[in-house]
Amino acid sequence: MLICAGIALQAQTKNQVVSGRVLEAGNNNPVVGASVTAQAEGSTSKTGTHTDVEGRFFLSLAPNKKYSITITNIGFAAKKVDDITTIPGADPAPLSINLEKSNAELSAVVVTASAKREAISSLYSAQKNAASISDGISAEVIRKSPDRNTGEVLKRVSGASVQDNKFVIIRGLSERYNVSMLNNSVLPSTEADKKAFSFDIIPASVVDNLVISKSASPDLPGDFSGGAIRITTKDYPNKKISELSIGISFNSLTTGKNFYNGFPNGSYDKIGFFDDSRLIPGPYYRNKSGFINQSPEYKREVTKMFPNNYGSEAVSKSMPNIGISYTGGNTKIFKSGNKLGYIYNVGYGIGRAVGDRERSEYDITQRNLYNYNTTNYDQKNNLTGLLNLTYSYRKSKISFKNLFNNTFVKTLGLRNGENLENGEESVFQVKSSNSEATQNGIFNIVLEGLHKVSDNFTLDWNGSFAYTYRNQPDQRILAYRTPDNSKTDYYLKLSNENSPEIRNAGRVYSFLGEYIYGASANGTYTFNMFGENQKFKFGTMNYYRDRTVEVDALGYASLNFTGVTIAETKETTFDNIFSSENIDKYNLTVANIGTNSTDYTANALLNAGYLMLDNKFSEKLRLTWGARIEKYRQELVTKGRQNMVYDNTDVLPSLLLTYSLNNKTNLRLGGSMAVNRPEFRELADYSVFDYDNNLVIRGNPNLERCRNTNADLRYEWFPAAGEIISASVFYKYFRDPIEQTNKGNDVLTYENADHATAYGVEVEVRKKLDFIGGNFFSDLAFYANAAYIKGSVQFGEVSYNNPMQGQSPYLINGGLNYSHNGFSVNALYNRIGPRLRFRATAGAALNIFERPRDVVDLQISKMFLRNRLEIKLTVSDLLAQPFTWYYKYDPNPSNLNYIAGEDRIINSIKYGSTTTLALKYIFGR
Repeated sequence: MLICAGIALQAQTKNQVVSGRVLEAGNNNPVVGASVTAQAEGSTSKTGTHTDVEGRFFLSLAPNKKYSITITNIGFAAKKVDDITTIPGADPAPLSINLEKSNAELSAVVVTASAKREAISSLYSAQKNAASISDGISAEVIRKSPDRNTGEVLKRVSGASVQDNKFVIIRGLSERYNVSMLNNSVLPSTEADKKAFSFDIIPASVVDNLVISKSASPDLPGDFSGGAIRITTKDYPNKKISELSIGISFNSLTTGKNFYNGFPNGSYDKIGFFDDSRLIPGPYYRNKSGFINQSPEYKREVTKMFPNNYGSEAVSKSMPNIGISYTGGNTKIFKSGNKLGYIYNVGYGIGRAVGDRERSEYDITQRNLYNYNTTNYDQKNNLTGLLNLTYSYRKSKISFKNLFNNTFVKTLGLRNGENLENGEESVFQVKSSNSEATQNGIFNIVLEGLHKVSDNFTLDWNGSFAYTYRNQPDQRILAYRTPDNSKTDYYLKLSNENSPEIRNAGRVYSFLGEYIYGASANGTYTFNMFGENQKFKFGTMNYYRDRTVEVDALGYASLNFTGVTIAETKETTFDNIFSSENIDKYNLTVANIGTNSTDYTANALLNAGYLMLDNKFSEKLRLTWGARIEKYRQELVTKGRQNMVYDNTDVLPSLLLTYSLNNKTNLRLGGSMAVNRPEFRELADYSVFDYDNNLVIRGNPNLERCRNTNADLRYEWFPAAGEIISASVFYKYFRDPIEQTNKGNDVLTYENADHATAYGVEVEVRKKLDFIGGNFFSDLAFYANAAYIKGSVQFGEVSYNNPMQGQSPYLINGGLNYSHNGFSVNALYNRIGPRLRFRATAGAALNIFERPRDVVDLQISKMFLRNRLEIKLTVSDLLAQPFTWYYKYDPNPSNLNYIAGEDRIINSIKYGSTTTLALKYIFGR
């Protein structure tokens, strides 16, 4: 007799919950309303339930018994899953069960499978039957891995590499060619000046699965050519979650070393928010448009209101960084069979980081222009929160999902070095400082629904809201120099108020906020044709972005027409140079720097719709095809300038032909069109001075969108559950690709090339080594993936036979994982080939390349106290090789690698290696 699960999980402390999902074999459609019956070995009694709108089920089973589960549904062959053992305190992986359509041969057959195989095969089954070429990581792999956040998880996906544990590179293409989605909603960028999402803000413990689609389909956003990164967080925990995690990190360049602090120390810095101490003085702000026309007396008095806080101080040596987070959740099953699932996470981290940078510059004749050494002292804290609520009733599901992240970094940069621009006979010394505090944040809300309207029709929808921000009030730069051929007698030289310079003595107040509203809906209709199930899908996606940016760049200047030179004395050091007495003595004022200031609003509206057919012509042949149309309108409104409007409509067809050589092997052929649009910052016509890299970055309002054509051929073999061997060939053509270019004289901007191509191969192997024999190898898994990319770019009349800006010619990922009885060892390796960081497009400019780095991460974890306590030891970036940029003097080099004696290193920064000891305690197990 079937008994629907009707007791809340909180009351089932002696039972173990077994969960899973029932899908239709061959197309991943959920089987709704299937009967799921469990029977203990040696018992005649049964307990059961039915699958919900997503094909999910939950069963509460008695502990210390061995069960079998039988799944039946009209039109499908019954399936029996054996060897389900309920062990108190264990954390069983959810099952993914595929049902075959019934026919004459299967009508009286019960297909039998093992629980272990069904638990680990879910993602690869979905990948095998997906409507696009994809790679991914399942919840089971994530559960067994020591990864703490999604940025670390992404390192394991074929063809993907991660920079700074945050930004994803797919097939060697820069992050601008990717799109990121969380719970079916497009994620806004966490960066103010580029299209990129910082994946380290999403805890790995709440991720259900992660998939990267590398070929387009009509139901995916049209603005990607590298990959669509789709993250799905957990809806229904299969048991009560209560986990406390604490991490303590030691960095080789920071922990136990001297540390310096800039000013001010805001009241709320430690929790990541600003007080009023860094705001621009009101009398200047209210009169900024006409400040230069005020009387000298008024300008001096207002200048005195700016804090005299350019100095720094030595503080205590750095302690280890600390991070703490808590994850909770549960699922409640009501007597009616309805379910309420919730999961939440809160986290806080605080610490320090020290980076050592060497910055040099050379001209086109290889003459050395300057050599600077900078040490950055960063104080960081991070606050995160996540809350998901999901309610399932009858044949519907409603979810409410929320994500919040706030990152605060207070930075002091201390620089010294020599300048040789006037020749080796006129060398002078330079010392400078940069003090700034930056707050980045995102708040994202998604309300989504899924409804099985009829046996043949399913409707899903979502509405979303996001707010992103980047605030950087009162960045301060101050630089002294010596006379030529002197190593002493430093002085500060200030121009008159018509030509102030941020590099000499500047203050920048920058605020950015963006609201994003989104809505989408999709309908799926299934029908029979050619004796096979067919799928017709249609839908719409819409979002509206509303951005406000205000940047006030000021420089200290002299009210004297000839400027002023101020010698460094006890009264004119970094600590007191802009005291009230010095402002009067040297007749000083602050003055606006127009090229670096801006005040603009921007908005963008996307309206998209698509039609898609997923046709199966036989057991072996399948065609997924259709088209997407996207209308995108951008507008920038800048005070005192003409409004800029960009309005485009694109029709983006795509198809994927899949031929199944057998039930474990696919051959796929795909083609698609896509777009890549300029970001607001790239279009905004103002300059930003990057102190760290000693560069000026300018926008370009004349940019056009890039249109891409993509082709893929892939062979994929799934030899066993959780294993894959695949090989791909791909080709991409870009019309008007957007590249960040080097204009010379330390100036970068953005430009459209005429066209570009990228083509390459990609291979992946993920294999357990149990075929070698022995207990050790049965617990050892190996994976590796690599991509090799070639390409060319056309800029006007000049053709470059190398990949696009930001693209790597190759990438390699590899790893070994050993896991046995709660003990796990992971070794990860990553290398990205020499990529073109910035392309030279002016006569005096040079191509800037980024040197490859070998990145090795090691992790060891062990469970204790009946699997309640987990201890992890992680060594990140073990080799700690520097991040290095270099000039290549050949404008079209055949060898992109750094060649000593021919090339010149211009930028090198070291961050050291980090060792983290993490403890996770699981309550209630």
